[in-house]
Amino acid sequence: MSMHESESSDAKTPSRKRFAGRQEPSIGDWTPGLLFCALMRTPPQPPRGPTPPRGPASPQRGPAAAKPAPPRAAPRKPSRRLPAWLARAQRLLLHPGQEWQAIAAEFATPGSVYARYIIPMAAIGPIAATVGTIVFGVRNSIAGSYGMSVGDAVTSGVLDYALNLVGVYVFALLIDVLAPSFGGQRNSVQALKVAAYGSTPYWLGGAVALFPKLSLIGGALALYSVRLLALGLPPLMKAPRDKSAAYTLLMSIAGIVLALVVSAVTPVVIGR
Repeated sequence: MSMHESESSDAKTPSRKRFAGRQEPSIGDWTPGLLFCALMRTPPQPPRGPTPPRGPASPQRGPAAAKPAPPRAAPRKPSRRLPAWLARAQRLLLHPGQEWQAIAAEFATPGSVYARYIIPMAAIGPIAATVGTIVFGVRNSIAGSYGMSVGDAVTSGVLDYALNLVGVYVFALLIDVLAPSFGGQRNSVQALKVAAYGSTPYWLGGAVALFPKLSLIGGALALYSVRLLALGLPPLMKAPRDKSAAYTLLMSIAGIVLALVVSAVTPVVIGR
C-alpha cells in the first residue's frame, strides 16, 4: 500500500467513528411526522349539520285503549217441543199431503202405532168429557143432556177410552177388507195407519167436551177426518185415483157409524 492511500483511509476513519456512536432511527420515530404531513395535505371538510328527517314522524302511540267487552247475549230458553204424537197431529192438520207420504214410507207395526199415537190420542176425548162432567155435573150426548155423578163420570170416561181403542181397530179391519173392491192392496198395518191418523180431527175435537154445552162442536170438527181419509187412502192402500173418491166416501160413512155406536154404548152401560 502506498503512503497516499494510507493517509486517505486514515482521513475517512474519524467520520466513521463519529457515526458509530449514534443509534440509527427506527420506524416508530418517523410515525408522528408522517401523520402530521398526511393531515396537512388533507383538505378540511365542512362541519356536518343536523340530519334532516326522512319523512313525517309517526305519532307517538300511547297506551292502547281497552276495547269495550261485547254485551253478553241473554241465555236462550230451551224451546219446548211438542210430544211426537202431538207434533204428528199438527203436521197432519197443516201439511196433510206431505205427512201422508212420510207415513206411507215409514216402517211400523200395530204395536208401535198403538203405543206412539193411538193410546195418547184416544184419551183426549174421554179425559176432557170426564173432567167436564165432574166440574159441571152434566154430560151431553146425542140423546141429550143428563146429570151424572162423579163415579159415573169416571166409569163413563174409562169405557169411552176402551171403546175408542177397539173402534179404531174395527175401522182398520174395514179399510183393509174393502181395499181390493176399489183397486187397492190389502195391508193390515197400512190400514191401521189410515184408521189411526185419519181419525186425528175426531180425537182432537173431543177436547171440546171439557165444556159440555160445546161438545157438539167437537163433532163438527171431526168432519175434517173425511179430507184426511181422502188424502191417505191412495198412497197407503194403493187405491187408484179414479176409485179413491168412492173408497173415501164408504170409509167415512163407516167411521161415522162407529163413532155413533161408541157414544151410544156408554149411556146404556151406566143406565142412562
